[in-house]
Amino acid sequence: MMDIHALAKEAGFRESFLLPVIPYTDWTRHREDGVFHPNTNPLASDPQAAYPWANAVLICVLPYTPYEDETLVASYYPASNRAYHAMKRLMQMLKENGVRAERAETPYREQLASYGIGSRMDNQLLYLEPYGTYINLQGAVVSLPEPVVYTPRDEPKEVCDHCGLCKEVCFGAIQGNDAFDWTRCIHTYMEGDPIPKDAMAWLPSLLGCMRCQQVCPKNPQNAEPIPEQVRETLDPVRVLSGNRRQAGELIGTNLAGPNRLLRQAIVLAANRNRRDTLPYLMKLRETDGGRFCNELDYAISLLERNLLF
Repeated sequence: MMDIHALAKEAGFRESFLLPVIPYTDWTRHREDGVFHPNTNPLASDPQAAYPWANAVLICVLPYTPYEDETLVASYYPASNRAYHAMKRLMQMLKENGVRAERAETPYREQLASYGIGSRMDNQLLYLEPYGTYINLQGAVVSLPEPVVYTPRDEPKEVCDHCGLCKEVCFGAIQGNDAFDWTRCIHTYMEGDPIPKDAMAWLPSLLGCMRCQQVCPKNPQNAEPIPEQVRETLDPVRVLSGNRRQAGELIGTNLAGPNRLLRQAIVLAANRNRRDTLPYLMKLRETDGGRFCNELDYAISLLERNLLF
């Protein structure tokens, strides 16, 4: 008999959970009230209606260890790409075992938290023992032979102490008492939109901000050195020079595109006072057609000003 959890581990995941296909009405109401980022609009908050043939939701977990130095990029992004490819492998395995399955974009964090498997923190991330919030989630809906053995349900957990440390280091998104303003989350700007000037000065690394995870006392305190391949592939000079093919292999082609990676590399070069990037920034301003004019103006003016001191 097929063991779907064993298949998930073989594909590269650490853990997996099998949940019933039910609607999440509270989450849907919050979304309709504008609480969540517009990117959540396509999520199927009622998997039962969206996938009437399915009898289970499979959510897989790939944890990761943060880098000791995340001033270039957070380890979340390479790990996210690994999780994406692990799910591709798992979907192929399920197909080979005769299981109907479809990758599903559902509110994974809400599903796990409401089922008592994890706990939502003040920064809106999911805390899952023993990994803390250092996790990547991938999911699918599946049609399994009856009877389906679901993951045992537990009472919802309260892990967050509401200590306020994440709020102190946040750009303004974390309001405390479970209030969150997604428009003030630096992570929002990984989507490729122009970056407001006040957010540019706050940008700590490529693609997003993970300060709230780094200061959380509930998270594991272990870290690993940033791999040299990551440092070389995502170095601002390399990115600004147009050499982004290996970046796509590392973090995913969706994130390595110019509107995301290149836009943020422009800003980060200035914030890190990388004066060696000035020639590339100047050339880019001549050729980019105005796509990154705000970011280029910010970066070039800041670096030129620093040259005076």
